[in-house]
Amino acid sequence: MSASSPGSPDSPGRSSRRPARTPMWPVVAMGLCWVVGVLWIVVFYLNPALPVLAELGNYNLLVGFAFIILGVFFALVQAVVAIVVARRRG
Repeated sequence: MSASSPGSPDSPGRSSRRPARTPMWPVVAMGLCWVVGVLWIVVFYLNPALPVLAELGNYNLLVGFAFIILGVFFALVQAVVAIVVARRRG
């Protein structure tokens, strides 16, 4: 008598394929972009006389917000990938 649980690979009707997982790189890239963007703006406001920041002037805000918007782009990439993987599962 075989005691196989319903979720085991030996049970009938189950494929031995592992479920697809969404990649984590967009989440890491999203978080890094948001942190870098916010830190860039904060450092610019705290000490605008730093060598690179002084040369860019108010364009530092553009750089900081560009990083934040890039983070939003990576969030959208992660959402699309998660939707595609979920549709392939079932």
